Amino acid sequence: MMAFCTHCWTEIDAALNVCSSCGEDLNSDPRTYEQKLVAALEHPLPEARVRICWLIGENKIQPAVPDLMQIAECDPDLFVRRAALEAMAVLRDPRAAPLLEAISRSDNRFLAAVARRSLDAISSPTGKDLPETKDPFCTTR
Repeated sequence: MMAFCTHCWTEIDAALNVCSSCGEDLNSDPRTYEQKLVAALEHPLPEARVRICWLIGENKIQPAVPDLMQIAECDPDLFVRRAALEAMAVLRDPRAAPLLEAISRSDNRFLAAVARRSLDAISSPTGKDLPETKDPFCTTR
């Protein structure tokens, strides 16, 4: 079975204890769960990055905001960018407001609409305007 090294994201044999690419010990990782989630934003699979954005929002991982902003602006996958925008809405960090404002005025109507909703959520003093977030891979609704 194949897996990904959680340090360098190289595809490796799941039975390995040490990554054949970067040499990291795969059985011991001193990083916290939050640190591992933020690092996972670099996963090569877009589906994984979407899920990680959702998990960051659900777990309220504020230190991830700059990473989410980078993804919202530059990720090549539109669905990953959308997931980052939605996570920023949940985190309600005012640092994201200028980027959300810029994306809300972009020509990409798909992302602009999500950015507007996220900006509204950040601007809401009560948080009542937060969009409902659902696990993007949950099959039971």
